[in-house]
Amino acid sequence: MTDTHVREIATDVDDLRDDLAFERRELEASIEHDYSTTIVPLDHRRPMWHFMGLWTTFVAGFSYMVLGFEIYGGGFSLAKTAFVTILGYVLYIAYAVVGSYLGSRTGQTHALLTRSIFGRLGSGIVSLFVLVAPLGWVGFQAGLLAQLWHGFYGWGHVEALTIILAAVMIFNNLFGFTGISVFARYLVTPVLIVWAIYMVAKGFIADGGNLGGSPTGSMPFWVAVVAVIGFAMWGNEPDFWRYGKPRFVWPLPTYFFALFWFLLFTMAGWMMARLAGGPDNAFNFTVHYSLFGVFFLAFVIATISQFAINDGNYYESINAGQNLIGGVARWRRVYTCLIVAAGGALAAYLVNYKFVNGWFDVATFLAITVPCATTIMAVDHFLLPRWFRISRPLDAVPAWEETRLANWPAIVALLVAVAYGAIASAILPGSLNVYDTPQNWGPIPVESWLIAGGLYVVLVAVARTFDAREVLGFPHSLDGRAIDSDAVIDIASSATATPAGRMTPAAATEPTAS
Repeated sequence: MTDTHVREIATDVDDLRDDLAFERRELEASIEHDYSTTIVPLDHRRPMWHFMGLWTTFVAGFSYMVLGFEIYGGGFSLAKTAFVTILGYVLYIAYAVVGSYLGSRTGQTHALLTRSIFGRLGSGIVSLFVLVAPLGWVGFQAGLLAQLWHGFYGWGHVEALTIILAAVMIFNNLFGFTGISVFARYLVTPVLIVWAIYMVAKGFIADGGNLGGSPTGSMPFWVAVVAVIGFAMWGNEPDFWRYGKPRFVWPLPTYFFALFWFLLFTMAGWMMARLAGGPDNAFNFTVHYSLFGVFFLAFVIATISQFAINDGNYYESINAGQNLIGGVARWRRVYTCLIVAAGGALAAYLVNYKFVNGWFDVATFLAITVPCATTIMAVDHFLLPRWFRISRPLDAVPAWEETRLANWPAIVALLVAVAYGAIASAILPGSLNVYDTPQNWGPIPVESWLIAGGLYVVLVAVARTFDAREVLGFPHSLDGRAIDSDAVIDIASSATATPAGRMTPAAATEPTAS
């Protein structure tokens, strides 16, 4: 198939018509496999406006107002809230642009990349992180939607609604990347943008005099920054951006576009909490303040935005599950979706009704674990060839039986970095915690990422004196290829640029039904 998306931004009706025709052609592949066990070919990549629409739904809605509520309760002024939000999101972008580039260059999901880089054992560990961590967010977002419905209409049965919603929210993912991206850019994004602009503008114009000063609270500065990073973080950026163009700065307009909406909704949360006299009644106040008291309109906005956010959470878990079991004979991606949906329902119960302060633990866990693995993989792919002349080609996905047991330096670096982050953030279970509260030691997730990457480099410097293929877990599928090279080898490196700036793809096999 030839990519019909010439323009990065849709500018007229014809662009939209061509876009929908493209998505119809892609739909069957998205439902069947979504390239979750192989490489996305370069001629199946999407334009920038697809990602802008998708990422806006990942940073907007009632759930991001919760972040504003929490920062308000921590004692931050509106100006300081804005500063903390911008700082936290920029720190996230520093990670995200690297993860996005790794995905777009290789065309592989985060979990598939771990097969080549971490080995069987390491891939299993990372895939479990990627599988489990987003389900905590699924549960949190489902619980928030159930509470909103109850607050709007007094329906009750919040616990049952939470569990049912968590499972039902898998729906768009049944249609793969096409399902989640079309839903985001054609329905959710336009609604959220109009609402956010109106709500914040009204706050400043009508009630600007009531937004000064700082509320009471004692949240440490860096704990607030970590909360922002956790809310912004997906961790599996390669999963989404494997559909993007393989250029390092290409995602930046999307991330800065998303930063604006992330900031707007966080500030809106703070403003609504302030004007409502506190976070407790802020949601209902928001409905009357920004939606004219029309609860049905609030119901629609809350529902579509929460579904859109959980599209991203489920997409992450499904791709991790596909890495683990997607290659089984006669297995279908839809089976993985159903299993993950059951996990989401369980997580909804645990996060909302069994874990104390579950939202912070989930946010911090996700901000530490998966990004540490991404950092290690980026170092392995982009830096080791230049620094140590150790080149690991990522232009094919090895079968499980072709993988070596483990990349020991990568696993050790990952576990050490995650342990530091978990201890410093006080998110370990019960008596395992060294500290009772998160420590104000700086941006702990960022520190964890740097520990992961730095320690991996040190361990590789030592391990290269041994059998590098064995110690670093090179798959057996590469046994016949030279690794003593400074070349960065992936699907993008095999492509050539045409005069129009589009890419001619290297061969990539599309999966077929078993």
